[in-house]
Amino acid sequence: MGQWQLSAQIIHWRGETWRGGQLAMEAVSASAAAIRACQLVAPDSSPSLTTDEPGRLAGVIAFGDRVLRQYLLADPNNSTVVELALWSTTPPQVPWPSVDDSQVLDAMAAPLCDAYLGSCR
Repeated sequence: MGQWQLSAQIIHWRGETWRGGQLAMEAVSASAAAIRACQLVAPDSSPSLTTDEPGRLAGVIAFGDRVLRQYLLADPNNSTVVELALWSTTPPQVPWPSVDDSQVLDAMAAPLCDAYLGSCR
């Protein structure tokens, strides 16, 4: 109880980079809309977007005795979305560290440069 759990995913669209890049950006935009609408679907939830920029999303959703920290990053140069989700029951045994969203999102972007050569920003 109260331990942070983690899930990480990389979603890559094959084919034309211009189209895959559009889809990656749309996926992050749709995710932001879903988090904003979360309270309409789940009235007991408490969603908050802490970063909402084109291709960069971070948010916190509290619901019942659980809290979710969600990070999404789209890299249109390589048609990829990276997701990092961390959740825990409340109160977590280890409090969430005070880390700026940009640090987390930038750290998620760095390995994509190695994985997809020539796509670095």
